[in-house]
Amino acid sequence: MTSAEKDASGQGWLLRILLGWHASFALMGVVLVVLAAFERDPWYVYAVVALIGVAYAVVGAPALGGTAPAGYGWLFLALAFAGTLGMVAVDGLMSIALYVLLPAAFALLQPIRIAVWACLAVTLASDVLILGRRGWTPGAVSDVAVQTATVWLFALLVGFFVTQLLTENRRRGELIAELENVRGELTESYHEAGVQSERYRLAQEIHDTVGQGLTSLLMLIRAADAAIPTDPERAHERLALAQKTATENLAEVRAVISASGPTGLTASPLDVAIGKVVARLGQELGIEASAEVLGEPQVPSTDVQVVLLRAVQEALANVRKHAHASRVRVRVRYHARSVQLEVADNGRGFVTGGASGFGLAGMRARVEQVSGMMTVSSTPGSGTTIKIEVSW
Repeated sequence: MTSAEKDASGQGWLLRILLGWHASFALMGVVLVVLAAFERDPWYVYAVVALIGVAYAVVGAPALGGTAPAGYGWLFLALAFAGTLGMVAVDGLMSIALYVLLPAAFALLQPIRIAVWACLAVTLASDVLILGRRGWTPGAVSDVAVQTATVWLFALLVGFFVTQLLTENRRRGELIAELENVRGELTESYHEAGVQSERYRLAQEIHDTVGQGLTSLLMLIRAADAAIPTDPERAHERLALAQKTATENLAEVRAVISASGPTGLTASPLDVAIGKVVARLGQELGIEASAEVLGEPQVPSTDVQVVLLRAVQEALANVRKHAHASRVRVRVRYHARSVQLEVADNGRGFVTGGASGFGLAGMRARVEQVSGMMTVSSTPGSGTTIKIEVSW
């Protein structure tokens, strides 16, 4: 994390506060050494100051920064309080260390009542040691009481501030960790949704290209096989049309793999592509098939053009496989900001509202992806009409 990112997340402010806290401990060490030298204290007082400094560097600072196990705070305070009381037994001025140690206790010990009792015990022990050396005179007691009150006031103010800071930092850390977990889960969900969406897209494309192409080839080959004994010329026509269909569908498969869109749209406008599809169905089935364009032709987005072409292909595939129709009509009607597509046949129809196959469901899903509407009207024995309208 860069310094800018730390500042943005609030960590930069915390680090600056902790650096000030470290500086306070360093200053306390310097003051204790100066006092010990001024008072000509024995050498072991310097050793205790050094011990407290090492304890702070090793366990105290990590505990305040929230990067150490919970026991580190207790260990540091035990060493620091014991060392301070030992120095106070030699020199009462060494109680000045409590100005820094008591706020640290409020920051490190939770719940707060534990910190209060620990600080109270250390303060009373320090006062008893000081009065034991100076004597329990009214003046000494008054001086010690004033010093104790000052230490406690300072400790409460600084300790409360640092405690709130560290509590907020821990809460923020937990929140950041929770957000990271949520982001990881969302990333995984988005990935899974993307995979499922791509699978569905490929299934639709394969159904609209490979599935329909193989169905068309099978029907043409069957028609050619049936015509060979009686009408070889017609059989050759069916086989030539089968070869052309196989070539076109091979190109469609390559387009699906490369995600470049239907080959019919890359080679010609939507109206022409629809006309070719309709004409090919008429040739395959030997039925009346017409395509009509009404209104001033518009140029909708590529997504809309793909949806309309695929809808025509699917509707005609249903005519080929199920309708047994003798006539099919495709009509494209353009408006200023919309286009309507209608595919109607005079086949055997079906009961609407029942279970529909993958083709109609996939067609409806495609239309809804471009915010379009699709209706299917059919009655057994009276044909089927599919209407699609897309606005932009």
